[in-house]
Amino acid sequence: MVTTATITTATPVIDRRPPTALRPLPDVARDVLAVAWAPGAAPPREIRVRPELHDRLRAQLGPAVEVSGLLGDPAGVPLVVDPLLPRSPGFEVRRVPPGGPVRPRLAAAA
Repeated sequence: MVTTATITTATPVIDRRPPTALRPLPDVARDVLAVAWAPGAAPPREIRVRPELHDRLRAQLGPAVEVSGLLGDPAGVPLVVDPLLPRSPGFEVRRVPPGGPVRPRLAAAA
Protein backbone atom coordinates (compact mmCIF):
# COMPACT_ATOMS: atom_id res chain seq x y z
CA MET A 1 0.00 0.00 0.00
CA VAL A 2 1.34 3.44 -0.99
CA THR A 3 0.52 6.48 1.10
CA THR A 4 1.03 10.08 0.04
CA ALA A 5 1.35 13.07 2.28
CA THR A 6 -0.49 16.28 1.51
CA ILE A 7 0.84 19.54 2.91
CA THR A 8 -1.65 22.29 3.47
CA THR A 9 -1.19 25.73 4.91
CA ALA A 10 -3.71 27.69 6.87
CA THR A 11 -2.57 31.00 5.35
CA PRO A 12 -2.98 31.45 1.59
CA VAL A 13 -0.08 33.00 -0.30
CA ILE A 14 -1.09 36.44 -1.52
CA ASP A 15 0.89 38.76 -3.79
CA ARG A 16 0.70 42.04 -1.91
CA ARG A 17 2.50 44.13 -4.53
CA PRO A 18 0.27 46.72 -6.20
CA PRO A 19 -0.52 46.28 -9.89
CA THR A 20 1.95 47.94 -12.23
CA ALA A 21 -0.51 50.69 -13.16
CA LEU A 22 -0.81 51.74 -9.52
CA ARG A 23 2.93 51.88 -8.74
CA PRO A 24 4.23 55.44 -8.48
CA LEU A 25 6.44 56.82 -11.21
CA PRO A 26 10.11 57.19 -10.36
CA ASP A 27 11.31 60.57 -9.18
CA VAL A 28 12.40 61.86 -12.58
CA ALA A 29 13.92 65.10 -11.30
CA ARG A 30 16.04 63.24 -8.75
CA ASP A 31 17.32 60.84 -11.42
CA VAL A 32 18.21 63.62 -13.87
CA LEU A 33 19.98 65.63 -11.16
CA ALA A 34 21.90 62.53 -10.03
CA VAL A 35 23.35 62.23 -13.54
CA ALA A 36 24.02 65.97 -13.74
CA TRP A 37 25.93 66.05 -10.44
CA ALA A 38 27.66 62.66 -10.84
CA PRO A 39 30.77 62.38 -8.66
CA GLY A 40 33.97 62.98 -10.60
CA ALA A 41 32.19 64.70 -13.51
CA ALA A 42 32.49 68.38 -14.40
CA PRO A 43 29.68 70.56 -13.01
CA PRO A 44 26.58 70.86 -15.21
CA ARG A 45 26.22 73.99 -17.33
CA GLU A 46 22.69 73.16 -18.52
CA ILE A 47 20.34 70.20 -18.84
CA ARG A 48 18.58 69.71 -22.17
CA VAL A 49 15.38 67.65 -22.10
CA ARG A 50 12.83 66.42 -24.61
CA PRO A 51 9.39 68.09 -24.45
CA GLU A 52 7.68 65.01 -22.97
CA LEU A 53 10.28 64.78 -20.20
CA HIS A 54 9.81 68.49 -19.52
CA ASP A 55 6.07 67.83 -19.17
CA ARG A 56 6.76 65.07 -16.62
CA LEU A 57 9.09 67.35 -14.67
CA ARG A 58 6.47 70.10 -14.68
CA ALA A 59 3.80 67.64 -13.48
CA GLN A 60 6.13 66.45 -10.73
CA LEU A 61 7.50 69.82 -9.59
CA GLY A 62 4.77 72.26 -10.58
CA PRO A 63 4.90 75.36 -12.78
CA ALA A 64 7.95 76.71 -10.91
CA VAL A 65 10.11 74.76 -13.37
CA GLU A 66 8.76 76.82 -16.26
CA VAL A 67 8.87 80.14 -14.41
CA SER A 68 12.44 79.83 -13.13
CA GLY A 69 13.80 77.68 -15.96
CA LEU A 70 16.00 75.95 -13.36
CA LEU A 71 16.08 72.42 -12.01
CA GLY A 72 17.34 71.70 -8.50
CA ASP A 73 18.03 73.64 -5.34
CA PRO A 74 19.43 75.92 -4.12
CA ALA A 75 21.01 77.45 -7.25
CA GLY A 76 19.53 75.17 -9.88
CA VAL A 77 20.76 74.15 -13.31
CA PRO A 78 19.28 75.84 -16.40
CA LEU A 79 16.72 73.58 -18.09
CA VAL A 80 16.37 73.79 -21.89
CA VAL A 81 13.69 72.02 -23.96
CA ASP A 82 15.23 70.35 -27.03
CA PRO A 83 12.90 68.22 -29.22
CA LEU A 84 15.85 66.99 -31.32
CA LEU A 85 17.32 64.86 -28.52
CA PRO A 86 16.96 61.08 -28.80
CA ARG A 87 13.94 59.59 -27.03
CA SER A 88 16.16 57.56 -24.74
CA PRO A 89 17.26 58.72 -22.22
CA GLY A 90 15.44 61.93 -23.18
CA PHE A 91 17.93 64.33 -21.66
CA GLU A 92 21.51 65.52 -22.05
CA VAL A 93 23.76 67.19 -19.51
CA ARG A 94 26.06 69.85 -20.93
CA ARG A 95 29.02 70.37 -18.66
CA VAL A 96 31.30 73.28 -17.86
CA PRO A 97 34.47 73.04 -19.97
CA PRO A 98 37.77 72.58 -18.14
CA GLY A 99 38.94 75.88 -16.68
CA GLY A 100 35.56 77.54 -17.31
CA PRO A 101 33.45 79.26 -14.68
CA VAL A 102 31.16 76.98 -12.73
CA ARG A 103 28.07 79.11 -13.44
CA PRO A 104 28.76 81.19 -16.59
CA ARG A 105 25.27 82.74 -16.61
CA LEU A 106 25.58 83.93 -13.03
CA ALA A 107 29.12 85.21 -13.59
CA ALA A 108 27.95 87.23 -16.62
CA ALA A 109 25.09 88.77 -14.62
CA ALA A 110 27.43 90.01 -11.87
